[in-house]
Amino acid sequence: MRFKTFAATAVTAGALALATAGPASAAPYWQTVSTNSNWSCTAYRTHPVSTHVNWKLCEVVNANYDAQVVVVVQNTATVAVSITGATSSNYSSDGTCLTSTLNPGFTRGCYGPTRALPAAGSTWHQGQLIVNGVTDTITVYG
Repeated sequence: MRFKTFAATAVTAGALALATAGPASAAPYWQTVSTNSNWSCTAYRTHPVSTHVNWKLCEVVNANYDAQVVVVVQNTATVAVSITGATSSNYSSDGTCLTSTLNPGFTRGCYGPTRALPAAGSTWHQGQLIVNGVTDTITVYG
């Protein structure tokens, strides 16, 4: 009987911990990307490793002025590439996505955690994308 009580308490505590957790972050795993009007992105640019790997840096801001930095990469090549990504900002939307294979025709995002934007002053956010061992960086100020 003690085991059943302990198990029930553990399950309840685990559910409570999940329900009260902070904002979600996809890092360290690459995720699918679906943009809407909350997304502000740079134009796609070609990664130095290949004219068939394009990427951009996005900032997603919600109605509460919480923001999340996202590195978005698309592979238009006919071969898979190896990707690693990272996000950072002066409001701590810092995350690192694990090395993964990006197959031809796919688009994926490395999402930093959602954080409150500063009440005053300017902001910056940055993304880094490593493709087949070659690094490229985008920084946005403002």
